Amino acid sequence: MAAEVAADVEVVAAGVAHAVAVAAAVVVAAGAEMADWRYWLVVAIWIVWDGYWFLSARSVKRAASKEPLLSRIPVVIGLVLGAVLMLAPWLLGSFFGQRFLPVSDAPYFAGLALLVFGVYWAFWARATLGANWSGRVTIKEDHELVTGGPYRFVRHPIYTGVLFAFTGTALALGYVGNLFALGIMLAIFIFKMRMEERVLEGHFGTKYADYRRGTKAIIPFLI
Repeated sequence: MAAEVAADVEVVAAGVAHAVAVAAAVVVAAGAEMADWRYWLVVAIWIVWDGYWFLSARSVKRAASKEPLLSRIPVVIGLVLGAVLMLAPWLLGSFFGQRFLPVSDAPYFAGLALLVFGVYWAFWARATLGANWSGRVTIKEDHELVTGGPYRFVRHPIYTGVLFAFTGTALALGYVGNLFALGIMLAIFIFKMRMEERVLEGHFGTKYADYRRGTKAIIPFLI
């Protein structure tokens, strides 16, 4: 089972994409603005994210059914593109490497706070899901409907955490490419949420329908 999960293309793709972005930043940043410790602090937080996600993906339940591989292709492409646009946008052209915010303490530390909160929220959600988690839209063997922890507030708290983290990174780094990365991730999550809602309601029936009616999707009390 560990081998099956470790091979999940979404987890691997996200990790590889972040690794590529970090490696590119190391090469490009020598002696440049991005050699600043502030940039590397943001990168270090994302490395922690990747490490936790990869390790936790090794202990989940075996899948009883999975989404078709074809539907995964745009998600994986989007994850890779989003990671590069977030951490090394200049690789995709000078336009994406332009700043939409000036270098300043206020947006940096506000963004850093959002990034840390988003990572914390997503980690909490991932730990709450436990062995029921999957990077793919999947029904596990003995799948449980988890409604505790952050799932009391929203149905998709991992997505909430990632969007906070991407928003925080965009504020902290201030690149045009960061905004495109945020848009890509939002589009991916809307696509996945719709698919997950259909699968979960089909599996859990009225139990999930009741949970859905009483709990917002990604922003508590709003959406």
